[in-house]
Amino acid sequence: MRLPLMALALAAIVLSTGCATAPKQAAAGKFYHVGLVWLKEPGNAEHRQKIIAAAHSFAREIPEVEFLSAGQTLPKSSQLVDASFDVCFVMRLEDKAALDRYGKHPVHQRAAQEVFLPLSQKILFYDFTSE
Repeated sequence: MRLPLMALALAAIVLSTGCATAPKQAAAGKFYHVGLVWLKEPGNAEHRQKIIAAAHSFAREIPEVEFLSAGQTLPKSSQLVDASFDVCFVMRLEDKAALDRYGKHPVHQRAAQEVFLPLSQKILFYDFTSE
């Protein structure tokens, strides 16, 4: 009797955990700006942290940035994964007009001139609207 009760309790925990952690869909129509950064000195931890800190300043200081996540690449795990970049950031904004205002903001302009451009050999951006 004890084993079936434990199995039932374990199944209930697993099922309830799966429901609690179900992914949430992004709101339709939100604008996302994704940046990939290749450092001039690949793997330089200090330069990587400067880029990440500058990206985080966007979320703190630029009102148009609703959400921002930034970090370093993970080791390549399959042929479909590009791990050649050093830093990636993803930000959510209201729309394309918000991106345009963000791009002209003094905090963004300063970070571009003082951090991103001096430390990066290549930067690629991808923009999309959630559906």
